[in-house]
Amino acid sequence: MHSLIILLHGAGQTPADMAPLADLITIHDPHARVVVPPAACPCDRGGAGFQWMSVAGITEENRPGRIRAALPAFVAAIEALQRAHGVGADDTVLAGFSQGAIMALAACRDRYLARHVVAVAGRCAPLPDVWERRTAVTLVHGRRDGTVPVQHSERMFERLAALGADVRLDVVPRAVHLLAPPLLDRAWDAVRATLR
Repeated sequence: MHSLIILLHGAGQTPADMAPLADLITIHDPHARVVVPPAACPCDRGGAGFQWMSVAGITEENRPGRIRAALPAFVAAIEALQRAHGVGADDTVLAGFSQGAIMALAACRDRYLARHVVAVAGRCAPLPDVWERRTAVTLVHGRRDGTVPVQHSERMFERLAALGADVRLDVVPRAVHLLAPPLLDRAWDAVRATLR
């Protein structure tokens, strides 16, 4: 059975923003099941985009609470896609960019929702104190990311390694906070390594 690959866009984006990664996957594996759902809520900053949680007025203090509040809708959306495709966590890969990565990491902390998370330009808030060890993690981050600094992925890598997780870190030297080359290419490499 081919994996179900769920691509998760960033705040204020739409599924179309994940098209470059989706295209790379389907070009190389025409049988891949790639799904790109919109986040649960319309973006409160206007435009046609969506968000799992608001980033308006976000601080280090209120970020963890916002993530926790958004988790039930996120998990429900992933589980609904799994039911629709007749798969479980063993056959699910979550690949998220920015807020999509943040939500995927938060959701998989203590529940078996996917066998692999590819977190591109993401972070955890706070760093986890437990990890579901059946879920492998690949962290991909641009060294020049000015929106979500690379240190968040570096700290996440250290924490997950200390918790015994199967975790990899790929820091892309010239990449910024944009799912475009060279970050896109490394994100594709990370997803490709999960395919079976």
